[in-house]
Amino acid sequence: MHVILRNSEKKTYQFQAVIEPVPDKGGAYVRFPYDIRKEFGKGRVKAEITFDGEPYCGSIVNMGVKNPDGSICYIIGIRKEIRNKIGKQPGDQVTVTVKEV
Repeated sequence: MHVILRNSEKKTYQFQAVIEPVPDKGGAYVRFPYDIRKEFGKGRVKAEITFDGEPYCGSIVNMGVKNPDGSICYIIGIRKEIRNKIGKQPGDQVTVTVKEV
Protein backbone atom coordinates (compact mmCIF):
# COMPACT_ATOMS: atom_id res chain seq x y z
CA MET A 1 0.00 0.00 0.00
CA HIS A 2 1.35 3.38 -1.05
CA VAL A 3 -0.46 6.63 -0.23
CA ILE A 4 0.55 10.22 -0.96
CA LEU A 5 -1.32 12.90 1.01
CA ARG A 6 -1.02 16.58 0.19
CA ASN A 7 -0.96 18.99 3.12
CA SER A 8 -0.32 22.57 1.99
CA GLU A 9 2.86 22.50 -0.13
CA LYS A 10 4.39 19.42 1.50
CA LYS A 11 3.48 15.85 0.64
CA THR A 12 3.19 13.08 3.21
CA TYR A 13 4.02 9.59 1.98
CA GLN A 14 2.75 6.45 3.71
CA PHE A 15 3.76 2.94 2.71
CA GLN A 16 4.50 -0.56 3.96
CA ALA A 17 8.12 -1.71 3.79
CA VAL A 18 10.23 -4.65 4.86
CA ILE A 19 13.12 -3.78 7.17
CA GLU A 20 16.35 -4.82 5.44
CA PRO A 21 19.70 -5.48 7.14
CA VAL A 22 22.93 -3.61 6.46
CA PRO A 23 25.39 -6.49 5.91
CA ASP A 24 28.19 -6.75 8.51
CA LYS A 25 27.14 -3.49 10.22
CA GLY A 26 24.18 -4.42 12.43
CA GLY A 27 22.16 -1.56 10.94
CA ALA A 28 18.90 -1.64 9.03
CA TYR A 29 16.92 0.40 6.54
CA VAL A 30 13.72 0.53 4.52
CA ARG A 31 13.46 1.35 0.83
CA PHE A 32 11.66 4.57 -0.13
CA PRO A 33 9.43 3.39 -3.02
CA TYR A 34 9.64 6.61 -5.05
CA ASP A 35 12.34 8.40 -7.03
CA ILE A 36 13.22 11.31 -4.73
CA ARG A 37 14.72 13.31 -7.59
CA LYS A 38 11.31 13.26 -9.31
CA GLU A 39 9.37 13.83 -6.09
CA PHE A 40 11.58 16.46 -4.42
CA GLY A 41 13.99 17.65 -7.13
CA LYS A 42 17.10 16.63 -5.17
CA GLY A 43 19.11 13.56 -4.22
CA ARG A 44 18.96 13.84 -0.41
CA VAL A 45 15.87 14.83 1.54
CA LYS A 46 15.60 15.68 5.24
CA ALA A 47 12.33 14.34 6.58
CA GLU A 48 10.11 13.70 9.58
CA ILE A 49 9.55 9.96 9.56
CA THR A 50 7.55 7.48 11.60
CA PHE A 51 8.02 3.72 11.78
CA ASP A 52 4.79 2.13 13.10
CA GLY A 53 4.06 5.53 14.68
CA GLU A 54 7.48 5.92 16.35
CA PRO A 55 8.91 9.33 15.30
CA TYR A 56 12.36 9.89 13.82
CA CYS A 57 14.05 12.86 12.10
CA GLY A 58 16.36 11.67 9.35
CA SER A 59 17.05 11.69 5.64
CA ILE A 60 16.16 9.78 2.52
CA VAL A 61 19.47 8.99 0.80
CA ASN A 62 21.20 6.91 -1.84
CA MET A 63 23.76 4.65 -0.17
CA GLY A 64 24.60 2.50 -3.19
CA VAL A 65 21.66 0.11 -2.77
CA LYS A 66 20.11 -0.90 -6.10
CA ASN A 67 16.62 -2.05 -7.02
CA PRO A 68 16.27 -5.48 -8.68
CA ASP A 69 16.19 -3.75 -12.09
CA GLY A 70 19.53 -2.03 -11.35
CA SER A 71 18.05 1.43 -10.80
CA ILE A 72 19.02 3.67 -7.88
CA CYS A 73 17.25 2.82 -4.64
CA TYR A 74 16.71 5.49 -2.00
CA ILE A 75 16.68 4.35 1.60
CA ILE A 76 15.82 5.49 5.12
CA GLY A 77 17.91 4.15 7.98
CA ILE A 78 15.99 2.77 10.95
CA ARG A 79 17.94 2.99 14.20
CA LYS A 80 18.29 0.01 16.51
CA GLU A 81 16.59 1.88 19.37
CA ILE A 82 13.53 2.47 17.16
CA ARG A 83 13.49 -1.17 16.02
CA ASN A 84 13.57 -2.22 19.67
CA LYS A 85 10.74 0.19 20.62
CA ILE A 86 8.46 -1.13 17.88
CA GLY A 87 9.57 -4.73 18.36
CA LYS A 88 10.70 -5.23 14.77
CA GLN A 89 13.93 -6.36 13.15
CA PRO A 90 15.19 -7.07 9.60
CA GLY A 91 12.66 -9.19 7.74
CA ASP A 92 9.66 -7.62 9.50
CA GLN A 93 7.17 -5.32 7.80
CA VAL A 94 6.66 -1.77 9.08
CA THR A 95 4.32 1.11 8.25
CA VAL A 96 6.35 4.18 7.28
CA THR A 97 5.25 7.80 6.96
CA VAL A 98 7.54 10.45 5.50
CA LYS A 99 7.15 14.23 5.32
CA GLU A 100 9.82 16.56 3.95
CA VAL A 101 11.01 19.22 6.43
